[in-house]
Amino acid sequence: GSCKRKSSSTNIESLPDELMFEILLHLPADDIYGGAAFVCKKWRDLTRDRNFINEHIHRSTPGLVVQFQRQTENAVFLAMRRGRFEISKFSNYNFKHLLRASCNGLLIECDTANGCASFVVNPSTNRRLRIPPGYYSSIAYASASMSYKVVSGSTQYDKPEELGCVIWTVGVDKSWRTVCTEHLSLATRRILNTTPLTTEGFVHWSSPESGHILTLNIETEVITEIPVPKGYERGWKFYLSTGTSLTFLTAMGWFSFEVWELRQETGEWTKLHDIELDCQVLGFVYLNRLIDFSLVPLAPPNCSTATVNPVGWLNCKEALVLHAFPTRLCFVHIVRTREIDFFELGHDFDSYNFIAHRNSLVRLGRC
Repeated sequence: GSCKRKSSSTNIESLPDELMFEILLHLPADDIYGGAAFVCKKWRDLTRDRNFINEHIHRSTPGLVVQFQRQTENAVFLAMRRGRFEISKFSNYNFKHLLRASCNGLLIECDTANGCASFVVNPSTNRRLRIPPGYYSSIAYASASMSYKVVSGSTQYDKPEELGCVIWTVGVDKSWRTVCTEHLSLATRRILNTTPLTTEGFVHWSSPESGHILTLNIETEVITEIPVPKGYERGWKFYLSTGTSLTFLTAMGWFSFEVWELRQETGEWTKLHDIELDCQVLGFVYLNRLIDFSLVPLAPPNCSTATVNPVGWLNCKEALVLHAFPTRLCFVHIVRTREIDFFELGHDFDSYNFIAHRNSLVRLGRC
């Protein structure tokens, strides 16, 4: 039907399309799909328009999907809004399997108990599309060709020297295509058996103690070997995607980190600000949690039984999220103000997935 007059002084249908376009952009993807799109045909058509969907992606808030690996349906979305972090549930979708990667609101879901059967899902629109199985799959968007591509390290070979990479263009390919890796050394190719990270137009593989990363340009489908900054080859590194770029953090102390960011087009690293956490606040909360599990006295930074690890960024480096393993405790460090807040996950002594994500209305095949 059409948008009807609400009162004698208000006729929403008379608003210019440009103004209605701008108003609807301020609504979250879940609210648009679950409510606004059903108000009238004009709104439904507008929110399904490619230009609207693309602009809505850029306006949506980058955050983190947090998923408990043993209870995959209990995933939540963590994001910064008006300077404070918020935790919300996915009201339109119940996750059935492990999440692997995200791009423009689309997530890779992998059923590891069923031959790694995989799906591209959009939790905001409650749609999913079956894709070729792959254990360490990722997804990225090629803007020039306006296509989504699923990428996976090919682990079906028994011989290490045959490790490689495969790619599948959604809506085009019927099976995996091989990406050239002959120019990479065997030692470097082993990194392809790690969980990849997606940034804007690129997929990256890394190893915490390696002196190189591998970067796939999703448009050209060429893999490049990029060295880490000189002097950081052997140190432990935490690689995190902001959604648009790749960063790594290396510990200077238990509660302080150096931050580096990759210029993807040139392969050069840029040193950013250091992260200096409030030791008194962080240490007090963490210490009390460790006391509950008889893990004191507090261990040194390199102790495997008690660590505070960076796990993701919120809103393009506005805030850093850290997980205090082995507890369920997480900290949110707001970079500009150095404020620290914390929240708790569902279980202690368990593994979680932290994936950079933003909610969207992207439609993909049957999505």
